[in-house]
Amino acid sequence: MLLGDNYSTGYYCAEMAGVAPGGVYAVIGCGTVGLLAILAARQLGADRIVAIDPVAARRSQAESLGAAAPASEVSARDLLRSWTDGRGADAVMELVGLPSAQRLAYDLVRPGGTLSVIGCHCTPNFSFSPVEAYDRNLTYRTGRCPARAYMERLAKEVVASGLDLDRFITHEFSLEDCMRGYEVFSRREQGCLKAAFVL
Repeated sequence: MLLGDNYSTGYYCAEMAGVAPGGVYAVIGCGTVGLLAILAARQLGADRIVAIDPVAARRSQAESLGAAAPASEVSARDLLRSWTDGRGADAVMELVGLPSAQRLAYDLVRPGGTLSVIGCHCTPNFSFSPVEAYDRNLTYRTGRCPARAYMERLAKEVVASGLDLDRFITHEFSLEDCMRGYEVFSRREQGCLKAAFVL
């Protein structure tokens, strides 16, 4: 169910970040796509990932995928510094789309690093300037995932590995109860990560 968009988009984010064994990465935003970006990064060889999200249930899910998920943004920054001798993450995957997340991504990435941005930024202004990006030799990669191009390849991987994407769907609702489903999802009630409507 999540192959056509969420998993493809998470994988696309990890590939845009240039994830490779030995690197240090940060993921900002641990909704379904962020969690699947963590999963993809692990499959691409990452073993050190810091996950940042204000929701405890999401941080717990991130930890279950092998990421470190400190309870506060300050603790996440400190952990990245300790892992990198103060340099910062090799790449930051930003999946929120808010100015504060954009600035945090800039603050966490090392000089010469990559920002892989899936969060859709709808405001006209960046939270950092072109000069700031220039001075730190940053690569900024963003765009809508070409999901169709990923689906066939990832479907084969899911089947071969027995990967269970259903674990990310925490709530199911009938079509008759769709209004309640949207409420639960939008308010993150009952630890809702992803809601699905079933026939």
